Formats: sequence, C-alpha cells, structure tokens
Amino acid sequence: MNISEQLYPSYIRDYENVNYIKHDGSVAVIMRTKDRPILLARALKSVLEQEYQNWHLYLINDGGNKKSVEDLVNIYASSFDGRLTLLHNEKSLGMEAASNKGFELASEEFIVVHDDDDSWTPQFLQKTTNFLKENKHAVAVITNCVVIHEEITNNYVQETARYEWGYWRDDVDISILLKGNITPPICLLIRMDVAKSIGPFNADLPVLGDWDYNLRLFRCGEILTLDEKLAFYHHRVNATSIYGNSVHAGVNKHKLYAIRYKNALVRKSFQESQGNYGLLQILLLEQDKNLNEIRKLANQLGNSIEHLNQQLMLSNQEVKKILNERVTIYNRIRLLIRKIRRWKKQKS
Repeated sequence: MNISEQLYPSYIRDYENVNYIKHDGSVAVIMRTKDRPILLARALKSVLEQEYQNWHLYLINDGGNKKSVEDLVNIYASSFDGRLTLLHNEKSLGMEAASNKGFELASEEFIVVHDDDDSWTPQFLQKTTNFLKENKHAVAVITNCVVIHEEITNNYVQETARYEWGYWRDDVDISILLKGNITPPICLLIRMDVAKSIGPFNADLPVLGDWDYNLRLFRCGEILTLDEKLAFYHHRVNATSIYGNSVHAGVNKHKLYAIRYKNALVRKSFQESQGNYGLLQILLLEQDKNLNEIRKLANQLGNSIEHLNQQLMLSNQEVKKILNERVTIYNRIRLLIRKIRRWKKQKS
C-alpha cells in the first residue's frame, strides 16, 4: 500500500453488510485513555450523568497502568450496570488504533468518540439522538461547544478561562472542511451503519485522524449541525506531560501531517485522473489572479493613505503658522492693554 492509500483510504463498504447493527436508539461511546486518571474520572462522570441512558461505553486503556483504570472503573461499577466494556492494550497503539478496538466491537445504532479529557452537558446524548431520529437523511450531527482552558496543579484541575468555539458554522461547508477540521470528536454523533460503511479510523495517522474521518463521512451524505453548546472541549495549553492536548503538545506533528495528508489527497486525485492537473492549475491561476488584484488594491490604498498623510502634514503646518500668528497678535494686544492701563494710572 503506497503512502497516498495509507493516509487517505478510498474504500466504502457495502451498506448490506451492516445488518447486525441495532436499531433501538442505543449509542456506542468510544473512549481511549492512557495514564490520565484525573481526567478519566471526569470523563466517566460525563457519560454516567447523561439524561439519556441507552448507551454502552467502550473504554480502551491504550498501554497505560491497568490497576489505576480498573480501580477507577470499580468505583462506578454499580452505575455502569453492565454498560461498560474495558479493553487493555499491552502497549500503546496510538489514538486511532485504540479507538478501532472499540469500533470493531460496537453494534449500537449511533457512535461517538468521547476523549478522556473532554466532557458533555447532561443533555448531549438526549438532544443529538433525537436530532438524528428526526432528520433521517443526515449521516451525523455536530453540536456547538464551549472551549475550556485549564491547568493541572497538585492533581487538581483548575479552570482558567472559557471561550466560544471559534470554528462554529451553521452549515458544513466542504470548502471549509477541505482546508481543516471543523469539529472536535466530542461534538459529533454518527449513525453506526454509516460509520461501519466507511470503515475504521485511520491508524496510519498519529494525529488528524478525526479530520480524515470527517472527510470520509462527508462522502456518505449530509452532516447537519445543532447550534446548542452541549459539549466542553478542554485545553491544557501549557501542559507538555501526559496531560497535554495533542493539538497543543503535538503542534509540530500536526503541521507535518497536515502537509502530508493534503499532499496525499492531491496525489490520489492525480492518480485517478490526469485531467485533475488541469483543473488544479485553473484554480491556482484564478487564486493568483485574485491575490494580485488584492495586492494592487492594497498598493493603491497605501498610496492614497500616504498622500493623505502628506496633506495632513501640510495642513498641520499651516494651522500651526496661523495659531502662532494669532498668539503673537494676542500677546501684542495684551502688551498694549497694559501700557494703556499704566498711562491711565499716571494721568490720574
């Protein structure tokens, strides 16, 4: 398999092969973790506190300490009530490969990836499952979210700030999605039959696997949006330890694979049709034309501003000259008034 096929697998499975999937409104929650018990405890509570209780959690310990995960799970054993499958990887397989361990077992009607450092409002599953039941043509739904910045000090999570999700769009626009990912996994509920049809997460991508999956998901049908803040996307911007976010702690890896992934997309397009060279050339030439027009307008605007500045400088000089002249006249008048007053005094 060449690198283009690795980074962007093109197959779509036959829908007929997914008859084993349930149609009872159930949700498979895929959660991967590795040696982050503080965050994992919060993530487990996020699932358990859902108002909608028809779910099954597939928790994958990706090469981390087994005992710490099992001890934590045992605390909530009665609440899980059989709705938990815990899998241990002897060594770390990476985010996407770990997710696939749960994906292979899951047969619920819907599927969502809940990272161990993110969380939901209690209404997330209720509102998203209802949405997909009402919008049967949609393959998935994206909710809005709140971005939370936090720090971990002495095994305690401290929130430092909250922000609006800056990438929110009311509609999924392919021109935006092609340039980069539009949602974190915590906000995305997918129909399981569609997920199974496009296959597992891409284990050859150490990062950006969610972007790859969303592009493949887009080929299957409409991804709709629900503009309600039902999820919390947690960031630890300054953390470099195991508690760091991949999007921050692994920023160089993100940049590298963003380039490789885009190159793989274009390379595969060229392999499928030589005519795509011409199409890409036309698009790039049009882009260059537009950029040149913008540069031309910017230069014209810059020249106009410079001309105005020069006029203002001249105007300022003229104003200063007039003010100086008036100040001189004013001072002469004051001097004359003083002389007259002295003269009057002497006369009296």
